Amino acid sequence: MMITTRTLTPRTAFPKHRIATAAAFCMIGLASLGLSACGGGGSSDNTQVVPVPTPLPEPTKLIAPPTTAGTLAQSGEVAQDSVKATTAAAADLVRRSEDPSHLFLPFGGLMSGRQNSPKPSAAEPERRKILETTTVSCSSLGISVIRNCSGSIVVDTNVSNSATSLPAGSYISMRFDKISGIADGQSLSIDGSMRIDFLTAISNLDNPGNNVRLQLSFDKLSASAGGESFGPLTAVALLEVDGQGKPSLTLNGVQYAGLNELSVTDANNYSLGHSKLRSAHWSDSKAYVDTQFSNWQTSNGRPLQGSSATLTTGKDSALITVESSSSSQVSYRVQLSSGGVAKNYQVLASYSGSTLSYSVKAL
Repeated sequence: MMITTRTLTPRTAFPKHRIATAAAFCMIGLASLGLSACGGGGSSDNTQVVPVPTPLPEPTKLIAPPTTAGTLAQSGEVAQDSVKATTAAAADLVRRSEDPSHLFLPFGGLMSGRQNSPKPSAAEPERRKILETTTVSCSSLGISVIRNCSGSIVVDTNVSNSATSLPAGSYISMRFDKISGIADGQSLSIDGSMRIDFLTAISNLDNPGNNVRLQLSFDKLSASAGGESFGPLTAVALLEVDGQGKPSLTLNGVQYAGLNELSVTDANNYSLGHSKLRSAHWSDSKAYVDTQFSNWQTSNGRPLQGSSATLTTGKDSALITVESSSSSQVSYRVQLSSGGVAKNYQVLASYSGSTLSYSVKAL
């Protein structure tokens, strides 16, 4: 089973934001299994069978967005609310790109068959066996990205190291016990548990293809790297890869897509390529609204001129375009379309210190 780690490529305006923690999570977790297609891991000399630990508590149930489309009336109030929802959605995408669940986005590359992992070593067949519950020391993993690695990982899986396919129902569970070391010149620590459940069968681990679904469970998972901390996170996420190889992540009632198209410097400086999310409608928690971004760029907390996004709810839509932007005011043009009729509004967002106010007029 191969894994491709995406590198976020920022636009010229923003320096590269490195997410060392995410990469370390992936490499530690998969290398600890020694799965043949991972091309890494320690030898059997450093792995010991231990008694089955007390089962982890059942994680919270997956919370998905509503399945009923909302509506968008044609009014100044809806135009203003659409702008607020768009900027909130952009901020949510940025937050999600930097939390522990982001570490699973490289599975998008895995599932679409893009492969760049090394081939297994000649010694690999010697340690191919069904993994029972095993404890693996961090120092035995041989992961070059982490230096001075200490701590251990308890691994439980029903996947054979020699497996070339996975039936639906296969799982991999990992409990990190005070993992620490140095990654990218920064101190790194990981604690807590995560589990991967394969909800669809994979016929070829070397080329899993598309139309794949994984459930990702976190239990008190926390990490720190370079002074930044994450968690503890207890949640269930759903990773889906569609027929075109595009991954989406569902977590806490929101479905995210195109997270690999983000370029993030910090919460006030970022760009979104064609990222998308589906969440509950701001005025109806039982209905959803889709937000699709197109070259949305934010600098110093202000969306830049030319940025655009489209909100859709069933047959209704709102096209939002940033017409002008300064430190004190951002002007949005909002086109609300319903039943083949379009109405246009201008929404002005005015900034005064920490105060943000809006005004609306029909065009």
